[in-house]
Amino acid sequence: MRGKSSIFFILVSLLYLFCSDVIAEDKKGYTIDELISIALEKNPSMAVFKANLEASKADVVSARAYPNPEVEFQGVSGKSLETGESKGEYSVGISQPVERPAKRFFRRKEAEAGAGAIEKDVEDFRLQLRSEVKKAFYQILLNKKAVETAKENLRIVEELLKTVEVRVRAGETPEFELVKAHVERLRADKDFKRAENRVIVSMTTLNALLGNALKDDFDIAGTFELPEKRYELSILLSYAMERHPLILKTGKEAEAKYFSLEKEKASISPDITVSGFSGRETDKESYGVSLSIPIPLWYQRRGEIARAFADKTRAEAEIYKIRVELSRAITEEYQNYLIALDQINVFEKGLLKQAEEALRIADLSYRLGESNLLEFLDAQRVNRSTLAEYYQSLFELETSIASLERTVGELP
Repeated sequence: MRGKSSIFFILVSLLYLFCSDVIAEDKKGYTIDELISIALEKNPSMAVFKANLEASKADVVSARAYPNPEVEFQGVSGKSLETGESKGEYSVGISQPVERPAKRFFRRKEAEAGAGAIEKDVEDFRLQLRSEVKKAFYQILLNKKAVETAKENLRIVEELLKTVEVRVRAGETPEFELVKAHVERLRADKDFKRAENRVIVSMTTLNALLGNALKDDFDIAGTFELPEKRYELSILLSYAMERHPLILKTGKEAEAKYFSLEKEKASISPDITVSGFSGRETDKESYGVSLSIPIPLWYQRRGEIARAFADKTRAEAEIYKIRVELSRAITEEYQNYLIALDQINVFEKGLLKQAEEALRIADLSYRLGESNLLEFLDAQRVNRSTLAEYYQSLFELETSIASLERTVGELP
């Protein structure tokens, strides 16, 4: 019996370990890189951009195609006027449009440049999606820090309430301080529940970016970290002007408009149609070749050429516009990045310790009866506010870096 009990105990232990591993796996915290990978795969808008890319590739296939030949057949019954004999008559013809090589070349190059622009559009959306996922991720971290702060504040207030109750019963403190303590306890509990609700909302926002691919009870894994590398504005601007997908996209669009203009110019000289035919009539058979060439006498595509030239000019102006807008956005986000770094430096060089020490002194003074409840609560609020502003600065630093990555087109 003792041996069977040992085996049973071992089996139960193994089952417990297995279930613990499964539960741990279900509660896995997703890192920011894992979340970005899921978003790039599951985000609904990503499928739209990929479909647009496939459509642009199909346009390239169409632009490379040659025009199809046309076959014409006619059959009739004819009667000779001389002999009165009836015979079958027929004619067979085949015609092949021959497109000007220059026109076909520019049409193909226009389609290829358009497909290149769509590719850069997809890259730009990937940058945008990565930035949004990062911001949502750090918003959750910020909200979780708020929960931790609110929970610790609730614990302190509950301990304070007990202390006040003891002092009121002992006659050391006026009874109205107990009312203050109860009100502060209700306020702390409300703040804690609100903080928890903000975490739930931010989790929902993040999951929406992932196409709701994760279960409702998923978690994240990560912390606020100060970047080891410091970025320089001049380097960021230079990098963006050369590699940002929006600039490359507008460049491809301008290239497509240039080829469209050249295609319209080449279209002034018309295509030709080569035809061959064979036929038999009642009293003769015939064979021949014909050549059809439209003459651009009245219509020389002046409207299409003018429109294509305007489109090309507008596309070239768009490149300059995008450069200006990106420069402004990068400079703005870089200033936010510097401000966040400065704020964090102030907090970590003494402000956090000062607020914590002030709260410790206020707590000790209140317990020794040297200060009143209001002074203690003020010190506690200052400490809580300082922590909240510190975490907000960390959040702003992370989001400013994410925005810099978005506006620069990946950080060098």
